[in-house]
Amino acid sequence: MPDSTTTTSGNSRWVDPFLGNFTRELPEPQGIAKKWWCAKPPVGNTHPGATMPFGMVSACAYSGAYVSGYGQYDVSLTGEPPQLYFDRHEALGIAHFQQSGTGRIRSYYNYLLTTPLVGDGLEGVGKRYGLINESAKAGYYSGEFEESAVKFEVACTERAAVHRYHFPSNKTGKVAIDLSNGGLRIEGMEVYPNKANMEFLSPSECWGSVRFEGVTVYFRIQVVTPIADSGYWKNDGQKVANRIEYSLKKKVRKSEERFGLWFEAQDPGQPLELHIGFSTRNLDRPAKALADVAELGFDGVIEQATERWDSVLDKIEIEGASPEQQQQFYTALYHATLKPANFYDENPFTKKAGPFFFDLSTLWDLYKTQLPLAMTLWPEWGKDFVEFLVEVAQREGAFPVSYLMNNLPECFAKQATGLCHMILTDAKNRGIEGDWESVLNLLHKTSLGSLGRGGKFEEYANHSIVQPLSHTLDIAFANYCIAQLAKIEGNELIYREAIALADHWRNAFAPNTGLLKEESDYYEGENWNYSFRFIHDMVGRIKLAGGEDQFVALLDKFFGFTAPTEDEIVHPFEGLNNEPDMEAPYTYLFAGRHDRTAEVIHHVMTYQFTTGRGGLPGNEDSGGLSSWYVWSAMGVFPVTGLPFMLIGTPLYPKSVIKMRGGDFTIIAHNHGADRIYVKSALLNGSPLDRCYLKISEFSAEAILELKMSDTPSEWAKDTRPPSFIS
Repeated sequence: MPDSTTTTSGNSRWVDPFLGNFTRELPEPQGIAKKWWCAKPPVGNTHPGATMPFGMVSACAYSGAYVSGYGQYDVSLTGEPPQLYFDRHEALGIAHFQQSGTGRIRSYYNYLLTTPLVGDGLEGVGKRYGLINESAKAGYYSGEFEESAVKFEVACTERAAVHRYHFPSNKTGKVAIDLSNGGLRIEGMEVYPNKANMEFLSPSECWGSVRFEGVTVYFRIQVVTPIADSGYWKNDGQKVANRIEYSLKKKVRKSEERFGLWFEAQDPGQPLELHIGFSTRNLDRPAKALADVAELGFDGVIEQATERWDSVLDKIEIEGASPEQQQQFYTALYHATLKPANFYDENPFTKKAGPFFFDLSTLWDLYKTQLPLAMTLWPEWGKDFVEFLVEVAQREGAFPVSYLMNNLPECFAKQATGLCHMILTDAKNRGIEGDWESVLNLLHKTSLGSLGRGGKFEEYANHSIVQPLSHTLDIAFANYCIAQLAKIEGNELIYREAIALADHWRNAFAPNTGLLKEESDYYEGENWNYSFRFIHDMVGRIKLAGGEDQFVALLDKFFGFTAPTEDEIVHPFEGLNNEPDMEAPYTYLFAGRHDRTAEVIHHVMTYQFTTGRGGLPGNEDSGGLSSWYVWSAMGVFPVTGLPFMLIGTPLYPKSVIKMRGGDFTIIAHNHGADRIYVKSALLNGSPLDRCYLKISEFSAEAILELKMSDTPSEWAKDTRPPSFIS
C-alpha cells in the first residue's frame, strides 16, 4: 500500500487519533485521586476515523459497537469497565458520519457503509472482518481487513470522503455500499431509512438520497479507477436490475431488506478508488464537493487535511513539554475541534444559506470549556455559531439543549436548561460580533415562553424553583445572563425583570448543610457533584455554606483531603470521568485557596490523563473533556457567561495562544514537576495579586508571568474573583 502519511512540521504530527478509543489504562492513582469515583464508563468513546476540523463528514471502520460504531463495546451506563459486545476487534466496512466521544444519545449515524469484497458475486456483504494494521493521523485513517487481506485508506474534505482499497494481486475487487445502514448493530440501536432513491448516471457514477431520522442525506458517488461492472443489490448481496432507479416507498423496518450499490474493478489486483460527496440540502451540492476532490486528487486531499489541521493546532504553541505531553496536549486540542460539525450552507430545514451546525451532542459539556475555547481562537467561528443559535430558536421556539441530525433540539431536557443564555452572554463578553439587541429580545421571549415553549423557565418564574434542582441553578444563572445583556444594551425593563429572578438559586440549597438538597433526580451525579458549580453569586453561595472556612472544609471532603465525619455520606469528585463537577477544582479560588486548586489539578493531570488508547478518564463528550485539559494545561480557565478568566497552574513553562490581533502568552518561571504553586504573578510587567484576569486583560499582546514554587504561598489569598450580586 502506498505511503500516504504525509510528513509535517506542524502540530498535527503530535496527534494520536487512537487516544481514548478503549477503556482507560491510567497511572495507579495516589493521594486524593484514589478517592474519586466514576459515574460513567471509564472509556473515552473516541474513534480514530478521518475528518476535518469541525468537519461535516467523517469516515471510520464500523463494527456497530457502542458508542461511535467503532470498536468492541456493548452499551455501558455505569462506572464499571464496559463489557465486550464483539469478541474481537473487527469491522463490517467503512461508515460515514460518526459521533465524537458521546454517551447514549440515541442518534449514531454511520451512513453509507462501504465494504470491499473479494469473493464470488457479492459474497461478503454483511460479513465481519478482523481489523488489523490500523494507522491514523489527523485527517487520515488506514488499516486492513484480515480475512480478505484488503488494505484501505480513507480521508475527508469538508463535504466528501475519499476511499482507496488495495486488493490481493490474484483477486478482482468489488466495493458494496449499504445505503440502508444506520446507527449501531446493537439491539434497539439500529436506524432504518424512511425512504431512499438512487440512480446511476453512468456505470461509475451514482447519485441519490436516503432519509434517516427526519434528515435527508444526499450523496453522489464516483469511482475514478477503471471498473468492469456496477449495479444495485438488496437482501444479502443478491444482484438486482442494473442502472435503474430504485425507490423505497415505505419505511424500512428491521425485518425488511438491506439495499445498496456495488462496483467491480476491471482487473485482478487493481485498486478501487471512490469519492463520495454529501449534502443535506440537494443533489447538486455533492457534485461540487466531488469536483473539489477531483482537483486535489487522493494524495492532495490528505495533504490538504494535514495543512488544515496544522493551521488549527498551530493556534496554540507550548514550550518545554515532553514528547508525551505534546501528544496529550495536541490530541486534546484535536478532540476539542472535531465538534460541533460545521454544516455551513447545509440547513436541511429552511434550505437557506448561512451558518448551520449539527452534533451539539452534549451541549451541557461544551458550554463550559469547548465553546469558550473555539470562540477565543476563532471569533469568526463564534459569530457563525451565534447566528446559528438564533436561527434555531426563531424556527423552533426554543434554544437547543442539544442538536443532532434528527431535529429534536430539546430531546435531552433532563441534562440541563438555559445553556444558550450562558453561551450567548459568553460570546458577547469575548467580543463576538452579533445583533445583540435581537439576541437579547429572543432570550427574553424564550424565557417567558412567548415563542411557544416556556417549559422550565415558566415553572421557575412561577414557583422560584424547578426539578432537577441543578436546573434551578441553570435558570437562575440564565436570568442573570439576560440581565447582563440587558444592561449592556440599555434595556432597563428586561434588566429589572431578569435580575429579580436571578437570586432564586438559593432555593435549591439546604440551609443547614451548605450543599444542594439531596431530594432531587440529579443527572449522572449526586447533590455534592452539583454543589460546587460556578454561579454568578459566589459570595452569597459561600455565605450560605457558613463562610469561607466552612466552604473550604466542604470542598476538602469532596476532593478527599479530609475524611467524612462519622455517619456522613460524601459523594466525591468524579475526577473528570464526567462533566457535572468539571469546574469544581477552580471553586477553591473563590475562597482564597489557590493552593488547593493547584493540588487538585496536579492530581488530575498526573493520574487521569495519559497517552494511548486508554489515555482518557472517561467520556470525551464531544470535546468538553479535552477542552478542560487544554485550558488547565495552559494555566487558565473560563467561567462561561462571566467576564473573567481564572488562573490555575500551568503544566508547561510557556504557552502562546494566537488570538485575533496578537498573542496571549503564559510563562511559568521556575517551572518543575513538583513546583505547582504560584508564588507571585505579573501581567504585562505589573504585579498581579489576584487569581483571575478580566476578560479585557485576556487579550492579544498580553503576557501573564507566574513564578512557581514547590510550597504554597500567600499569593491571591486576599483577593477574590468577582461576584455580581452579593
